[in-house]
Formats: sequence, structure tokens, C-alpha cells
Amino acid sequence: MTLFNYLRALALFYRLLLPQTALLSAVVLGATWLGAGLLNTPWPPRLGPGLVLMKLATFPVVAYLGQRLRPEQHWLFRNLHLSPGQLWAPVLVLDTVGFGAFVGLLNQLWA
Repeated sequence: MTLFNYLRALALFYRLLLPQTALLSAVVLGATWLGAGLLNTPWPPRLGPGLVLMKLATFPVVAYLGQRLRPEQHWLFRNLHLSPGQLWAPVLVLDTVGFGAFVGLLNQLWA
């Protein structure tokens, strides 16, 4: 498989998971907003290890929802000779970096 085809398959896989990852990112930010309101801590939160770990903890839920909502997608990527690790590792990195960039943007806007 060429690099171009791999990137196309990866973009397709991420596009299928984007609604779940965006929803769970909003849940993480909503939880920090609620915590900031109840505990009188500053919001938006700084991008620290706790926030990144909260975001990374949502990926098992995304994997479960991805398998339950679209069971046929497994065969599409298997026929392209892609293992789950080849699909999930870049998605995990890209989504976490995107989340970090969004939190950084929120911090710049509220500063």
C-alpha cells in the first residue's frame, strides 16, 4: 500500500469516528467547565497532564462505539491490509493534538 492510499484510508477512518471524538471532547470540556463553576477555579483549564489523560481515557469509549455502530467497517480496512493499530495510533495522536490546540486557542481567547 502506498503512502497516499494509507493516508486516504486513515482520513476515511478518522472521518467515521469524528462525531464520537468531538462529542467526547465536548464532554471533557463540559466536565471541566462544571468543575470550574463548582470549585471556583479558572476556566478554560490549562493544558496539563490531567486534562490530556481525561481526553485519552475517552478513547476506549470511542473504540467501543465505533465497533458497535459500524460493524462492517472492520472488513473494509481489513481488505486494505490495515491492522487496527495502524488505524488507531495516528487517530489517537491527531485527535489529542487537535484537542490540545483547541484548548490552547480557548486559553488565548480568554486571556
